[in-house]
Amino acid sequence: MQRNILIGGTGGQGIVASGEFLSAALFAKGYELVFGRSYGSEARGGSCRSEIMVADHEINDLQFEMSDILLLLSLPAFNKYIGNAKKGSMVFVDSSVMERVKGDVREDVELFRVPARDVAVRLGNQIVANMVMLGALSKRSDMVSLDLLKEAVEQNMRPSMREINLRALQEGHDSV
Repeated sequence: MQRNILIGGTGGQGIVASGEFLSAALFAKGYELVFGRSYGSEARGGSCRSEIMVADHEINDLQFEMSDILLLLSLPAFNKYIGNAKKGSMVFVDSSVMERVKGDVREDVELFRVPARDVAVRLGNQIVANMVMLGALSKRSDMVSLDLLKEAVEQNMRPSMREINLRALQEGHDSV
């Protein structure tokens, strides 16, 4: 098994951080992985993505072309990356983004609308929308468990932000 996971959004949404936490959880599960990130020079407000190649065997081909799993937190990311999803891919999109999508949405992917921004705002910090998305992923994919994501947060998140991120993961898991 080998899967490509892409997390896309805008700088300042925690896209790189969510890729790091997901990578830590996948590594703890025993997978081999390659993690990469890309963000515009403007940092906040610019395009941002995390790419994770994960496999149950050694990864020799480092070409990240099409995605098996997409997590999209902004409209520009949706427009840019939806075409990169393989047929049958799992695509998680913030519900607030889907409200602004124009035209037809691909019918050959499994689309999950996640109320990430709404949950994050209700929790008191919209930056945790990234964790809501990871929680949703843990519910719908056997790739990573909620417990492993929580463990990654416990081990790698600064203490002042741990509790809200743990709640965001749980609410994301419960939202889909």
